Amino acid sequence: MASSPGNATSAPCNRCKDPAAPHTLRNYPTCRNCYVDYVEAKAGRRLGALARDTRTSARPAPRKYLAGLSFGPSSTAMTNVLDGSARFHSSRKSSPAFEPLVVHVDTNLSHAGPAQDTTAHKLLARYRERFPNVTFEYVHLSQALRIKSMDWSSLLRAGDRADHDTHRLRAFLDSLPSATSRADMLRLLVRNLLLDMALDRSSSALLLGHSTTALASLTLSEVANGRGFTIPWQINDGPYRMHVYYPLREILRNEIMLYLDLVPSLRDLVPADDASSTSVVSHKDLSIDEVIRRYFDGVEGPYSGIVTNVVRTTGKLDRATGSDGCPMCGMGVDEQGDSRWAGELGDDDAKPGSWTRLCYGCKRTMGG
Repeated sequence: MASSPGNATSAPCNRCKDPAAPHTLRNYPTCRNCYVDYVEAKAGRRLGALARDTRTSARPAPRKYLAGLSFGPSSTAMTNVLDGSARFHSSRKSSPAFEPLVVHVDTNLSHAGPAQDTTAHKLLARYRERFPNVTFEYVHLSQALRIKSMDWSSLLRAGDRADHDTHRLRAFLDSLPSATSRADMLRLLVRNLLLDMALDRSSSALLLGHSTTALASLTLSEVANGRGFTIPWQINDGPYRMHVYYPLREILRNEIMLYLDLVPSLRDLVPADDASSTSVVSHKDLSIDEVIRRYFDGVEGPYSGIVTNVVRTTGKLDRATGSDGCPMCGMGVDEQGDSRWAGELGDDDAKPGSWTRLCYGCKRTMGG
């Protein structure tokens, strides 16, 4: 059962018996320190599981992790955990080196390239100051056009071949048929860019800061976008071209939000939630991903068991391997995979010939 952050209780802390236990964590009264320890320990155990999964010899090798940073609550909490782990390992001479590289992908395509006076650069400077044990790096989304695993020759149309990568990418995204297609493509590009960087840097794993709530939302989004067959690869921890892990996968979004409130130095880094995010907008400007995200944010409190069970259920799904990877999402598709998922919808002669290599979900993203 989920916590009910901020609800005062009269009972002592269930963990340390401190009489001052103003918070409720998984139905138990909890003090401030135990709440913070709970969140950090949950993430720390996932890092421990990752270390065991990636150990290649009896003598532990340096742990080189690349993590994504969106400046949101979850990725900020993950960065704090990585900073603490790096500090701990550096204080122990017998411990293998712990080398986290945290990367922010700037998705603002209104400026051409990595200008040094952008909001992202200024905010990243604050993160560097707050987390001295972590290395930070900035990368612009336009670098996605150089991802080795994506076949841009089949994805870009003639009109997308502008003189600058940023302009080309913006034209490509603008050409997509709906807000849902653009949101889906943007998420795929960020993920693929981080994965490509992790492979290029010979990292041990890619870490993504999704909470339980975010993973549940992503599960339903992938199904709605026609890419349900990728769920075991997109949601679960484990190898996909390299190890991809979600250290906060066992922590609900509301728990992360309260955790940030209890650590003022973290709360100051994360902008306050935009009040307009819950306002009614035109459906044509609202992606399926956003609709599902809002749904899970709303049900997390009273129905947290449903949110948790969505993620746990995906953990029981097998990862079927395919012969060739989709040039957009990278998932393996066997000879009959596309027809099996698309059914009669897959036989559309109007689709460009270069899209025949795309999986059914990515064809929907490209063509609507």
